[in-house]
Amino acid sequence: MSKFAAIDVGTNTILMLVADVAADGSFTVLNDRSEIPRLGQGVDQTRSLSGAGMERAMAVLREYMRECRQCGVDEVVAVGTSALRDAVNAKTFIERLKRELKVDLRVLSGAEEAAYSYLSVRKGLNIDASQVLVVDVGGGSTEFIWARDGKLQGWASIDVGAVRLTERHFRSDPVSPDESARLVAAVDQSLGKLQADWGGKISAPVMVGIAGTFTTMAAVQKGLRHYSHSEVHGSRLRRAEIERQAALYQAKTVAERKQIAGLEPMRADVILAGALLIERILNLFGVDEAIVSDQGIRYGVLYEKIGNRLSPAGNQQRKKI
Repeated sequence: MSKFAAIDVGTNTILMLVADVAADGSFTVLNDRSEIPRLGQGVDQTRSLSGAGMERAMAVLREYMRECRQCGVDEVVAVGTSALRDAVNAKTFIERLKRELKVDLRVLSGAEEAAYSYLSVRKGLNIDASQVLVVDVGGGSTEFIWARDGKLQGWASIDVGAVRLTERHFRSDPVSPDESARLVAAVDQSLGKLQADWGGKISAPVMVGIAGTFTTMAAVQKGLRHYSHSEVHGSRLRRAEIERQAALYQAKTVAERKQIAGLEPMRADVILAGALLIERILNLFGVDEAIVSDQGIRYGVLYEKIGNRLSPAGNQQRKKI
């Protein structure tokens, strides 16, 4: 067996999966970590990674690499997403990571991110449906992956995410109804471009939600004082529960949200934006629930490593919105 680590450096979170991989492609998860250094804080306004954000991210990655050495990891693959695509000084962070921690980080294109996300769902959940829509709500962007009969039909990346929306629209604490209304209007405008491209082409899809907003809302639904991968993965969020949580977060200050069971304190300020975004996505596609996947890009990277490869979506319907 060999030990393999996949690290996903996102706008809000940095995740690491460490697994023992056997020659036959089977694997055992040794560690599955998630920290919230918010590397991309402020990138929407400045188009640059801040010094503080880079320091927080480096501290997390330094700890991750220490764990990799302790576990005897043979190979580390690190990938980055929205904030590193957007920031004009991303190269500074990438070079520092290489210099100080000997880690090569590859910034994913939207197509690659979509392919990894879908691969993690296809291999990690047993879904029997003709059409599947995978929605990856990140801090800076949201990816949509559409598959039919097990084959990718298209993907889209929209520059709306929980952190970006919060920074753009929320100033009050608790958030005012007017601020939420403006956020919803902005989200609907962004989603309208996707509806124009995909409208009428997707019928009765099964929706799968991945990344921290979905998993956090599932944990809140279950009242988990301690996060449980097994309880969250494969669980379902119905529209009524998403609306209930959005109303709950709307009525509370950030400090009050931090007391809610299942809600990581570091997500307390951005969870309302994420919940409102998800509610509008369900509305757009006319679905009443989302299946929650606890496996995201890092698992897609692992599945690629063990030979379960999936090419990025073809040119048809490929779009960054």
